[in-house]
This record gives sequence, C-alpha cells and structure tokens, in this order.
Amino acid sequence: MALKKNKVQGIWSSRWTFLAAATGLVVSLGNFWKAPQQLAANGGAVYLVAYLVFLLLVVLPVAIAEVRIAVRARANPIHAVDQIAHFSGAFRHWSLVTQLAALTALLLAANLGVVASWLLTYIMKMSSGVMEAASLDTIAGEFQRLLTSPEEARGAHGFFVALAVLLSSISVNRGMAMVLRILLPVLLLVMLSLLYFSYELGDYGAAWRALFDFRPGDFSWQALLSALQQAFYALGLGTAALMAYGAYFPSGRSITRQLLALAVIDTLAMLLGGLILIALVSDQHIVAGQGPALLFISLPYSFGNLAFGDIAGTGLYVLLSILVLTTVVALFEPVVAYLVERWALPRWVAAVAVGLSVFAVGEVSLASLQVASPLQWFSRTAMEWLDIAVANILLPMCALCFVLFAAWRVPKNVYGGREHWLEQGFFWLWLRMLRYIAPPALFCLLSLGLYQRLQL
Repeated sequence: MALKKNKVQGIWSSRWTFLAAATGLVVSLGNFWKAPQQLAANGGAVYLVAYLVFLLLVVLPVAIAEVRIAVRARANPIHAVDQIAHFSGAFRHWSLVTQLAALTALLLAANLGVVASWLLTYIMKMSSGVMEAASLDTIAGEFQRLLTSPEEARGAHGFFVALAVLLSSISVNRGMAMVLRILLPVLLLVMLSLLYFSYELGDYGAAWRALFDFRPGDFSWQALLSALQQAFYALGLGTAALMAYGAYFPSGRSITRQLLALAVIDTLAMLLGGLILIALVSDQHIVAGQGPALLFISLPYSFGNLAFGDIAGTGLYVLLSILVLTTVVALFEPVVAYLVERWALPRWVAAVAVGLSVFAVGEVSLASLQVASPLQWFSRTAMEWLDIAVANILLPMCALCFVLFAAWRVPKNVYGGREHWLEQGFFWLWLRMLRYIAPPALFCLLSLGLYQRLQL
C-alpha cells in the first residue's frame, strides 16, 4: 500500500525515543491526583488487580492497533485511517473518527493548560514561603481566590501555551527527541527525591497499606467501573496522540513489547505518585480528597507543615508542570502533523495555529470560573462541562468507533506478517480481545460513565 504524503515528519531514532515520547503523553496528572486515590479508597490491591486486567485485556489491544495502523500508513492519524479504509474497501468516511479524536485532543489540552497555569502559579507560591505554617482554611481560601479571580493565572496560562507551541514546533526526529532525553531523566530524579522525602517525613506505612492491602470489602461495582475508567485513561486512547507518535515508530521493532513497557511505566508512575502524595497527606491527618482539592489544598497544607516542605513542594509542582507540558505537546501532534502533511505548512506555523486555538478555549474555561460568570449553566462552569464532554463522551466514543474499524474493517495483512506459530497464536489472541472484549467494555465505559458523572 502506497501513501501520498506531502511532507515526511521523520522517524524516531530508536524505540527508546518512541517510549520516551509516549511516556510524556501517558504519564500526567491522572497518575497523581485521581488514580492513586481511587485505588486507596476502593479496596487497594483488589482495585489494582482489576485495573491491570482491564489494562491488559481492553486498553493494550486498542493501543497496539493504533500504533500498528500508524506504522503501516506512516501518516498523521486522519490520513492514516483514510488510507487504510481506502485500501481495505471500507466506508470512506472512517477518518471522521480520527478527525473527532484530534479535536478531542485539543479540547483536552485546553483544560490541561488551565490546570498547568495553576501549577505554575503554585511554583511561585511554594518557593516564596506563602504556604509555610498556614492553616487549612487559609490555603483553601488562597485556591478559591485563584479560581474566582483568574487574572492571576492568565499570564501563567499564556506562558504555558507558548512553551507548548515552542516544543511542538521542533522537528520530531531531532529536536523533540533531544528535549525528551533531557526532560525524562530530570523527571525521574525529581520523583525519586520526592519519594525519599515522603518516606522520611510522611506516613509511608499508611500510604503503603492504602495502596497495597487486600480489602475486598471496599470493592464494589462502582469501583469496577472506576478501575475500567482509570485503565482507559492510562494510555491516552481516544485522542489519536498515540497514533501520531506511532507514525514515527522505527521499523523492525516490536510494537507490542514497547507498549507493554509503556503500560508498566505508567502503572509504576501511578503507584509511586500515590505513595508520595498519600504519605505526605496522611502524616497531617487530613482528608486528602482528589483532583484539584488534593493538589492545591491538601498538599500545600502538608508541605507548609513539614521541614524543607517549600523545597519539596516546589519540586512537586515543577514535576507536575513538566508532565502536563509533555502531555499537551503530544495532544498537539495529531493536528500539527495533519496541517503539515495536508497543507504543507511549516511546522512552526501549524504549531502556532493549534496553540492559539487551545489558548482561546482555555481562556473561556478560565473566565467561566469567575463568580456569576455567564459561562455557567446548571450550576457547572464551562470548564466542567468541557471536562464531562471530553472525558465521558468524546474519548470513549472515539475509542469505541476506532475499535470497530480496527477490529472488523481492517484486513489482517495490514497488521503485518506472522511466520512463527507463537506469533500466530499471539495475533489470534490479540484480535479476539480487540473484537470481542474491547467493544463491549468501551460501550459500558461510555454509557455508565456518562450516567454516573451527570448524577454527581
């Protein structure tokens, strides 16, 4: 199958570069502010087993299909699905799925950009000692002031989006790979330092018991759905970002092994993040919460009451800011690559166009947080409605539609040859999971997840 491409984006120099780039996509805020708290609240090791089962049987097969199609097409996700559909004689508008997924990626990037502006603001707050020995009410009021008076975050928001545009403008096979090789070791060093800090000054035993004790009495059907949700979010399905990076995957390498390694890295990051955060918060004997309440109320209070907490807190917010930055750059890639390959735009022009769009949506989200903002409907802000639309509708819907295409419309030969009997056996098993396990699981995620979210 020959594909017509206007401009080649490049190939990662090695499989490790792809793994580093994909790690930048999948390891993000969810590994710190939600998944560990769900794990601790819903049975510990029982929840972890359910999470790993869903990751292996539902999420990993879909991720493998995404990267295999991208490698075969060597094009941006929209062109890749369009060309594969044409090659297989399928409905010619299957590429609408990846078009919607690319749009979803930008909407997700917009909300993440808002959270990143808060993280950057808290780097300054922690390093200046504002949180030192402050009461819980004072810290909660500080965050509430940031939410209702977004002028303080606007400068940080613009800076963050500009930085994401800069990184997205760099060529794939040279500049971006170099940046990733620098950033990821720094992230690992910061995370290990924070782990040591939490071990020495936090309640490490409480964190270990919360995450790894086997508590079946705390596990329920809602916990099962939560485990499926967290596994689904783990590898960035529904955004086409993994497909965009997969198009640059080096030939002759095992896609399955690389994605399995990526799943292991993401799970380890979730567990390490959980140990760090739960240990620090448990030591102060307060309710940790999850999401923004954890990052911007519970943790600043904990750091403010610990020796060298200002240094450790600054390091944590730097770590999280970099993780969000690498995720947003990955979310830019499907549209940036499409604009370069379809319209022959210079990469920096495409990145600026995408960045301006994301910045505009992010500004709307920020404005909706103000008191009595007209951008609030049914007691929810525009940012909350956007989060519901992306996390509970668009992401699972795009993933479900892609699975139906990849499992039932793509010919087997698109996924490559299998000469050895063991390879044939693994391919048979993978295809069965893709066809018969992933679609009903994703349908349940879409329907039950949306129902549960709207009830809150």
